[in-house]
Amino acid sequence: MSTMTPEMESLKVRLKAIWMAGDYGHFAKYLEPGALAFLERLSIAPGARMLDVGCGAGQIAIPAARWCSCDRR
Repeated sequence: MSTMTPEMESLKVRLKAIWMAGDYGHFAKYLEPGALAFLERLSIAPGARMLDVGCGAGQIAIPAARWCSCDRR
């Protein structure tokens, strides 16, 4: 069994507090650059339809909707 470094343990505690507070906006600003880099690698065509089911709090779905200018039905 591995142990976490003090830095990683501190990060884990801070992130848990953010999620527990429901402050997604604060957390999202750190996730969005990675989500956008991920979307760039997918080569999604403009107007493409996407489905995000049970994949977290929208870390990919929200930027993807903006990325492909999807209608939100």
